[in-house]
Amino acid sequence: MVSLTANKLQHFHMKAESRPYLDAMHAVLTHAGWTTLSKPMLAGMTVNGFRMAVHRRLTAESTTAYNWHAEHFLAADFIGVMCSSKAEFTFKRTFPLYRKQAIGDIRSSIDRGIAAICWHNGQFVAIVGYEDVEDGSGSGGTGNDSVRLFYADGWSDEVKPFNDRDFGVGEDRENPSPYWYYQIFEGCIPMDEAAVMKESFLQAIFKWETHDGTLPEKDYACGAAVYDAILQALRSGDYDQAGASETFRCMAVAKRDIAAYMSEAERRWPAAVEAAAHYYRVAELFTGIEAAAINQVDELCGLFQEAKQAETQAIEALRQLVRETVDNRFHDVGLR
Repeated sequence: MVSLTANKLQHFHMKAESRPYLDAMHAVLTHAGWTTLSKPMLAGMTVNGFRMAVHRRLTAESTTAYNWHAEHFLAADFIGVMCSSKAEFTFKRTFPLYRKQAIGDIRSSIDRGIAAICWHNGQFVAIVGYEDVEDGSGSGGTGNDSVRLFYADGWSDEVKPFNDRDFGVGEDRENPSPYWYYQIFEGCIPMDEAAVMKESFLQAIFKWETHDGTLPEKDYACGAAVYDAILQALRSGDYDQAGASETFRCMAVAKRDIAAYMSEAERRWPAAVEAAAHYYRVAELFTGIEAAAINQVDELCGLFQEAKQAETQAIEALRQLVRETVDNRFHDVGLR
């Protein structure tokens, strides 16, 4: 095995904090020098923290059950970051061609000094380097070259390698991923933060009211319907306990992020005080949910009932805060 060309980004730091996509996005944009926002501010301004979806059996996939392609594009677009992304199924016959293109795009991004995001081993990771290796086994590069990619997952400071043939499918041969995804960041433009925050309130209302069209309603709940789905699952006993714990933990982090975000909004607009107070209460309740034993159904149901009421009040407060724009958008609050 002969190493040919290599390029690895230096001083890249990522910390996994139960924000499945946002942890990677924050690390990439911070390293690129394109943002100085905290994770809670990024969660709010990208609308990532306002989105809710759960599988009706509360399986762990709930935390990443949404339209990655569309939602991640919008997350970047809201804050003035230009990006491109691709996603498909690994079992399609065209996958080897897409994989080769993906490796080339990721290499080019790293050569520009910008890490990429991809789905690997069941999580979003940041690709921070590559190394061409002549071993006759790969699908990237030219001739018999393969490409070794280096990624950060945030669970440790270690940068880990994987071979290009594992792109998309992952390194678990027993349970290969059925889908692949990657995102490249291409540039950024300055944005008026006040305008971005106002738009995020409108998008929060939209997310609360709207089901994600890519998710079958018989299996998933979105927005306001998430609370009823969780209550039904808990009361029926038909739910995945490990998945529920993971789902509730990620939801709790998102609620704390939004509470911190709304605290900043209140500082800028005193009229946001009511919405901020309700979101603070939601975050407080989710801290209790996160701390409760997963089999304490009565306690959890009581907390979720209160959280549903508090978040409903928060959304109504946001609606009053941006009521003129809401009215101007008529039936489509999410339209920009």
